[in-house]
Amino acid sequence: MKKVLFTLVLLSSYVGFSQVQSSDSTKTKKVKVDGYIGFNGNINDNMNLNKKLSNAGLPELDSFVPELTFGFNVFGKEYSGDIEFGFLFAKPEKDNNEMKYRGFNTRMRVHYNLVNQEKFAFTTGLSLAYMGSQYDIYSKNNTIDLNDLDPNSNSGHVSFNNQMLYFGPSVSAYLFRKSSFQLKVNAGYEFALTRGRYDSEFGSVLNNIGESGNNRFVFGITLL
Repeated sequence: MKKVLFTLVLLSSYVGFSQVQSSDSTKTKKVKVDGYIGFNGNINDNMNLNKKLSNAGLPELDSFVPELTFGFNVFGKEYSGDIEFGFLFAKPEKDNNEMKYRGFNTRMRVHYNLVNQEKFAFTTGLSLAYMGSQYDIYSKNNTIDLNDLDPNSNSGHVSFNNQMLYFGPSVSAYLFRKSSFQLKVNAGYEFALTRGRYDSEFGSVLNNIGESGNNRFVFGITLL
């Protein structure tokens, strides 16, 4: 949570500074702020967790997980950036078992505008992202007895989570800037900065593993 708040403070400071610059000289330092919605794709095909799931004969998380995003974009004369919030969901199944995966992602980009034309722009810079993930694995054949709801008498459910911090280079292309259908295409490669070990609210995790070093490729498209 502290990492998320730190990210929000950084972007708020950036937006505030941009707005001050815009009021000082609207002709040369005009800043445009847009809200947006979009979709991202997160690609990570080397998760250590999947090795554990495979060994247990359980459903694995796909290397590609779609993400619904929303946020706001700031575009100035020389610099641009955005902050976005994303939600991920997947439901892989295998045999009599099912996984429900839920993820929350927040990301901030700060870019330099390499090309800034009336109808097209191309920018590059850095991104910082925080990712929280929740995994629930169920046995679909589990029987629940309402006369015996003691948790120790019921099995068939495993729940755990982890958190990751990512940092890396990114690029953006702004298309159809003068139309009512303005698009921004993003791409980036994010390095995993934290250990990413797994935790659970329901007990201790034995034989733990981490996702340190499991970097990911991110691409997305947003409607401004």
